[in-house]
Amino acid sequence: MIMSYEMEQDMNQDDYMEQDDLVREQEKERIKNEKREIRQKYRKLISDTEEHRKELMDPTNNGLLANVDQANRLYKHVFGTHEATLDAKLLVTTADLGMQKAKHLRMGQGGFDETEYLTRLVNQMGGHDIDSEHIGMDWAKIGRMAVKWTRRAPTMDFMLGPMSVEHKSRAPIHRQKIVRDPNAMRKPQELREEDIARQENETTKNVMQIAEILENCTDKINLFELVINPESFGQTVENIFYLSFLVRDGKVSITEEDMDDPNRGQYGEDDEIPEPKEGANIQPMVELTEMPTAEDYQGGLLKKQMVMDIDMAMWRQLIDVYDIRRTMIPTRRVKDHVEKGKWYG
Repeated sequence: MIMSYEMEQDMNQDDYMEQDDLVREQEKERIKNEKREIRQKYRKLISDTEEHRKELMDPTNNGLLANVDQANRLYKHVFGTHEATLDAKLLVTTADLGMQKAKHLRMGQGGFDETEYLTRLVNQMGGHDIDSEHIGMDWAKIGRMAVKWTRRAPTMDFMLGPMSVEHKSRAPIHRQKIVRDPNAMRKPQELREEDIARQENETTKNVMQIAEILENCTDKINLFELVINPESFGQTVENIFYLSFLVRDGKVSITEEDMDDPNRGQYGEDDEIPEPKEGANIQPMVELTEMPTAEDYQGGLLKKQMVMDIDMAMWRQLIDVYDIRRTMIPTRRVKDHVEKGKWYG
């Protein structure tokens, strides 16, 4: 008997579970159908709005307000992202039409019609008497109608402008022709060849000066000992700039060499230079070279460029490290003034 009672309880519990599952499935199906119905209504409303754009643009048409009211009623049943997206699309379309409708109103479409207003006003005051020239309009009638909408006492109006306008004749203006005195006129200054002091090309001159200094050297020179001017940071930067032209044209080469290598300077073109050891004294060395030919470039020779930055702190540090007391490139004199009366070209 006990086993039969337990089996009956289990069967009842299974029935309850099946009923709960059935209720959940029915609820899901109901929600699904309701979502489908709302989406259909939204799509129909959007389609009708797009189809009747011209009618909705009419100033006397209130279809846009009806669209917003219907969308508000539908939105009360929205609880999914898909339906909310359709609602947003409908509102955007409606707002766009409303903006265009407002623009047309500002342009004068559907605005105040003066002719229709005057016709209705005349009819309200009794109209014209066709049999006689007398205008039989009852102004007091229209006054009684207007007084209901305002309590302001009528005021006196003044005419804007004078009663008569006197035409003023404009006196002719005679302009006197300007006659220039030929004796008072000055000719522009004539330039002669001896008056023009032609400036020398400073860049070419300084590049050639550095090339002459390197030609007079019998051995390679440290880059910093060559270009650094301990008297002027600005001219140090200029020296690096002028040296770069010689490097670009292939007249000067800059190589890194181990100053502690006993065979430094004895290696041939075909000799293999050993790799420097860690902590070696590597310094940049400058020397004149023969300019490469077109055959050299065709054989695989490549042009290389290097960007070098230097500031005043590094400039002072290099002067102390290499103990530079005088400059190899003479200090250039800066012209403080231009000779008066001379032309420079």
